[in-house]
Formats: sequence, structure tokens, C-alpha cells
Amino acid sequence: MKMMVKRRLLFLGICMLSLLSCREDSTERHLLYNIEQVWQQCETSLPIARMRTESMRDSVQKSSAFVQQKYNLLTIRLRDKRNLLPSSPDSAMQATVYFEKRKDAVDKERAYYYLGSAYRDLKDYPRAVNCFLKTVEAARQSKNADTLIWQNALSQLGNLYMLQLNYEDALNAALQSVELAKQSGKNEVFYLTDVASAYEHLNDTLHCFYYSEQAYQIIREENFPSKYGRTLAYMLTLYSKYNRQEKTDTLLQHLLQLPENRRPHNYELCLARFHEDANHTDSAILHYKTYIDKVYSMSGKYEASAGLQRCYLQKGDFRQAALWGSRLYEINDSIIAQRAFEETQRAKDSYTYYRNMEEEQAIMLRDERIKFISAVTLLALLSIVLGMVAFYNFRKKRFVEEIIDKEKMLEQRNLINKELTRIALMNNATGKAEDVIAHFHDIAAGRSRLKDGSWEALMAAIETLYPEFLEAVQGRMQRQMRESLLHTICLLKIGLKPVQISRVMDAKIQTVWNRVKRAEEICGDLLSV
Repeated sequence: MKMMVKRRLLFLGICMLSLLSCREDSTERHLLYNIEQVWQQCETSLPIARMRTESMRDSVQKSSAFVQQKYNLLTIRLRDKRNLLPSSPDSAMQATVYFEKRKDAVDKERAYYYLGSAYRDLKDYPRAVNCFLKTVEAARQSKNADTLIWQNALSQLGNLYMLQLNYEDALNAALQSVELAKQSGKNEVFYLTDVASAYEHLNDTLHCFYYSEQAYQIIREENFPSKYGRTLAYMLTLYSKYNRQEKTDTLLQHLLQLPENRRPHNYELCLARFHEDANHTDSAILHYKTYIDKVYSMSGKYEASAGLQRCYLQKGDFRQAALWGSRLYEINDSIIAQRAFEETQRAKDSYTYYRNMEEEQAIMLRDERIKFISAVTLLALLSIVLGMVAFYNFRKKRFVEEIIDKEKMLEQRNLINKELTRIALMNNATGKAEDVIAHFHDIAAGRSRLKDGSWEALMAAIETLYPEFLEAVQGRMQRQMRESLLHTICLLKIGLKPVQISRVMDAKIQTVWNRVKRAEEICGDLLSV
């Protein structure tokens, strides 16, 4: 009789545990479905995708490692869509290591792509190329590949090959992108333009215009929408360079009609090139100067300075030509200094990453042991009477809470380590950049005075110590920024207070307070050092 009671109790316990397991499986399937939905929604409505992702956070933390890594990959995608630069490739590397062990080629394809994107943003181009090649390989092996990720990987490869002046491989990647775009019906115009650009660099004007004409016809059929602003600008410079007057007038008309917030970043530069090719030298000079006042990247200033030098030579104004030639040398020195800093930063990031690899592997092994112990404990509890089932659930809840607390502590420690690494990198920035910033602090303290070229030196220093900062500030402006406001933003970035800024700029304190308030509205978290 006792034996029969024990068997019934054991059977009932197994049934209840099975019901709990089914419920957990159903919850995870629902989470995976939502994650995939939000993944696709990132292409159509980014704000809604962000909101839905945040709403799943708590549920994901209680789910399996598979769900957590899928969610991790989704958050990486969201940051990439918002153009937020990663401080390291660690998060994408974690997802890649996990999905490499699984059979699903689509997950590997996506993980490789976003790891490559992280390396690209950190300017580690060799590793970025390697990851994008792995993305393409995984996509080809998948029966149900993420075609858009596949296309983007090929496009990124083409861009990186162009940076390396490897135009043959850039052309090959662009041609593959076009074939995929024709099958999927997505972004074909952009990839056709990539092909045309590669042929242009290879001096094959016949094929260059062949593919450019295909892109032009698609844009014309869609009535020249503003989403093709970058392509319209490229075509304008291409057709004007080769005197294709039948196209340039139409392209110029539609480019000028673009709303200000939809104009490509090199809008003024393209107009300057157009007028230069058309021998409208005065108009070209005007647009080059407008562009050089707006652009914050040293490469953009270099290109505009070169154009101004050519235009003044064409006008016979050799004094101005010499002046802009001198600016070319100065900007080139800044570009070399910035590249040297980036090389140093990549070297330190690489050292930090490899130094922590063993610690990360140890954490993963510990997690595996915890899962194994949990499974053994679960099997042991199945043999206990029904009265112990409630006690087991209580113990399980406490056990999971302890694991989550430990993981939160580890995550907090990793965040602190990353911040310390970032601070160490900034402390290693040497040379002229630190001297320039020290010079402005001396001015604020009354120990020095502004000199000719001080503001230009400050811009170059900020470009060196805070890469992409000035370009990010420009991206938040819908119109040209006043020089006084830009100077205020730069002084805030190097840590000066409003009273100090008023001394440097020799302005009334109330005026400075108004500029500081406007700067904080524009820049927000960008001003944090």
C-alpha cells in the first residue's frame, strides 16, 4: 500500500514538473518570436523597436542562455542602427562565440556581421574584413539567410576595400550585392552606385556609366525621392566631371530641392565640385568655403582646402592659392596625428581584450558547471515525495536569485574595468593635443592669451582626443552653427566652466550662460568626458 502511494506521488510530481517545463518552453518560444519581430522592425520603426526591446528585458533575464544571446544580438543591432559607437567588441564577441557552437547559420551570420561592425567602428579594419567575409560564408551556407545582412556585409567589404585602394575586390563585392538586391528588391540603387564608383576608380568609364545609368533610371521612375540624396550627389559630380550635360541639370535641380535635413553630409562639397567642373569658379569657391565651415572632420577639410587651392590657381590669385596650400599641410599633420592616436588606441584595446580572455572563459566554464549542478539537483528532487516539491521550488527560486546577483556583480565589475580602460587611453593621449588644451586652461586662469590659430589648434586637439565628437555635434544641427557657439562647445568639452569661458572669449557672463545652455541642449551627453 505504501509503495503504491509513493508511486502515485512520484507520478504526480513528474506531471507537475512537466507542466512547469511546458509553460517555460511556451514563454521562451513567445520571447524568441518577439525578438525576431523586433529585429525586422528595426528597419521600419526604430523608436518602437527600442521600446519593445526594453519591455522584454526582465523576462529575458529569467530565460535560457540561447534567448539571452538572441536578445544580446538584438540590443547590439539597435545600438548600431542608432550610430552609437562601441567602446570594445566584447558584447558582439560574446554572442559570436556562443552562436559559433550552434547549428543555425542565420544566427552566426548576424553575429559575425555585428562583430565586424564593432571592429569597423573601432577602425580595426583587418579584423572587420575577416568578420564580414565570415558573414558572407555563413549566409551562403544557410538555406534561409538574412538577405539584408548579407547585402550589408558585402557593401561593408566594398567600402573597406575602397579604403585600402583595393578596387578589384571592391568591385567584386559590389557586383555580388547587386545580384542579391535584384533577388530581394532592397536597396538596389545604392549597390549599383557602389559598382559604378568601383569602375570609376578602375578608369573603366564605359561600365561606370552603364551601372550609373541603371541607378538613374530607377531613381527617375520613383520621381527622385529624398532617400537617394547621397546617390544624387555622387551622380552630379560624376556626370559633371565627364560633361554629361543632359543629366547634370536634372540632377542639380532635384538635389537643390532636397529638404535641409535630408541633404547628404557632403552636399556643399558636391555642389562645389559641380561648379568647379563647369568652370563656375566663384560659385565653386563659395560652396567650398561653406562646406569647410560646416564640416568638422579633418579629411573633409583637407578635400575642401584642396578644391579652394585649385580654384584660386584657376583665377590666378596665387596669394590665396598659397594660403590654402599652407592649410593643406597643417590639416595633413592633424590627420597623421589622429591616425597615430587611433593606432595606439587599437593596440591598447587589443591588449586589454586578450588579457581578459582567460577570465571570460573561466566565467563561461563556471556557468556550465552551475547548469550541470542544477540539472542533477532537479533529477534528485524528482524522487522526493509530493510534499518536498514545494520546498524544491522555494530552493530553486533562491538559487536563481543568487546566480542573477552574481552575474549583476560581474557585469558591474566589467563596466568599471571598461571605464578605467577608457580613462587610461585618454591619459595616454600625448603631444600637441594636451599642450593645446593646457594652453586654453592657462588663458582661462589669466596666465596666457589667445594667439593666431589658437581656435584651429583646439579643433584639431579635440578631433585627436575625442574622435567623431565634432562630427556627432554637426549631425545634431539642422543648420550652420555660429562660430561662437562652436567655440563654447569645444571649451565645455575640455572642462572649462562658464566663468572661465567668459574670460577666454572675452564675453559677458550672461551671454556665455546663454551659449552654454544652448550647447547643452544640442550636445547632451556628448559633452561628458
